[in-house]
Amino acid sequence: MLNISLIKDGNEKAFKQLYDLFHVKLFHYFLKRKQPHHIARELTQCTFIKIWQYRLSLTESCSIDTQVFTTANSVLIDHIRMEARQAQISVYTPELPDHEAAPQVQTFEKNNYIHTYISQLPPVRKKVIELKLVHGYSNKEIAHQLSMAVKTVEDHITKAVRTIKTLRLFL
Repeated sequence: MLNISLIKDGNEKAFKQLYDLFHVKLFHYFLKRKQPHHIARELTQCTFIKIWQYRLSLTESCSIDTQVFTTANSVLIDHIRMEARQAQISVYTPELPDHEAAPQVQTFEKNNYIHTYISQLPPVRKKVIELKLVHGYSNKEIAHQLSMAVKTVEDHITKAVRTIKTLRLFL
């Protein structure tokens, strides 16, 4: 029987028992949710890392299965959100002029245009937009990392998008 209080106290043996009991189940849980093998493996590890980091929030009034799979679901949602943030780059991708547009524009071509536009931004604005679009950070995370207000980050993003739209007309 798994002792939740030992895990909460930081007992590595008890945590290893938890890992041994659930790692295969979690891996299959992620695979069933259409995640590739390597992503499922990574998400499984992230789930256990998160459980360890927040082990003090484990409760004995709820089954350990429920707590583990609730954490796994949270990790999966975070992963999906991160993918969505990274896909936002396509939202900010300016359309190519008709004479340059091919029937199927390759992704790498779009990325070249984006990098061209971003490279012409002022340094701070460039850093903000790269953190937002390339690395998928939230505005709050960017503000914390660059030691600025969230409103300032939002302002930089708005101005960067405006500048990119303007530059698109000239390039």
